[in-house]
Amino acid sequence: MAAFVLVHGSGQNSDSWTRVGGLLESRGHGVAAPELPKQAPGWGLEDHAAEISRSIVGPDTVLVGHSLCGVLLPLVPRVHDCALLVFLAAVIPEPGKSVREQFTEDPGMFSPKWIESGPRWFDESQRKDLAREFLFHDCDERTLPWALRTIEPIETRQLATQRSPMSEWPGVPSVSIVATEDRTLSPDWIRRMSRRVLRTEASEVQAGHCPHVSQPERIADLLERLATRRTA
Repeated sequence: MAAFVLVHGSGQNSDSWTRVGGLLESRGHGVAAPELPKQAPGWGLEDHAAEISRSIVGPDTVLVGHSLCGVLLPLVPRVHDCALLVFLAAVIPEPGKSVREQFTEDPGMFSPKWIESGPRWFDESQRKDLAREFLFHDCDERTLPWALRTIEPIETRQLATQRSPMSEWPGVPSVSIVATEDRTLSPDWIRRMSRRVLRTEASEVQAGHCPHVSQPERIADLLERLATRRTA
């Protein structure tokens, strides 16, 4: 059996992993879903990575990160050994670059409509509508009310503007999963970065930006297969 650490994205809390985590646990796997601080003045990328590392129980752990928090994944092995990094509809960082610098170099990284919507997220009265449009547009009617309760944005300025302290990619196998109907991160950008940085082709799921919310069984199956493949 595998151990999974499931890291939520910058717009949600750890409850977003409840359904995937429950499925994995029911199959005998160990699961942890750390709650990252939403307001942490002075915290840099390394601080968040250290917080995640506290949930790792051993070197065979599979570390999964969603959305912007993918930028944290390759920093965790500097603190604690793990077996596999999985980027789920996530930013794949480049050594020595910030997310903002990556976007400046390749504006196709994000959907233009997503970028335009940025200032509106600071208005709490608009968040649910934005989440329905960009994050949960593929959720069914039974899932949507629960999905909306997982919205809890992180202060992202430090995550987006700090250059990655990596000088090279860690020696840990790394894979990515593209959500083909993603309205935030460009699926084509993730495919390109998977080839260029991870040196592998991305897996794909037909889903919006939060497939762990809209398709928990499919994501649990995929994570289990990736863990099994790594063990084999």
